[in-house]
Amino acid sequence: MHCVGLCDEWPLVAYPDQMVDGAFDYELQPGMTLCVEEMISPEGGDFSIKLEDQVLITETGFETLQNTHMIRR
Repeated sequence: MHCVGLCDEWPLVAYPDQMVDGAFDYELQPGMTLCVEEMISPEGGDFSIKLEDQVLITETGFETLQNTHMIRR
């Protein structure tokens, strides 16, 4: 997970056990926007795909900012 900014995937929002110097370590507030990613890869594979959703932090949780419905043919 990372914030939406001007520098690739920074500031990083790390899990507590994976903190690095400079990572975002503040409480999330309504109005903040984050990118939530999954990395999909076959076990033992030599490639991966990152799927990313942008979410807006709200007073009651979050709102997904894009429509990610798959197009089926």
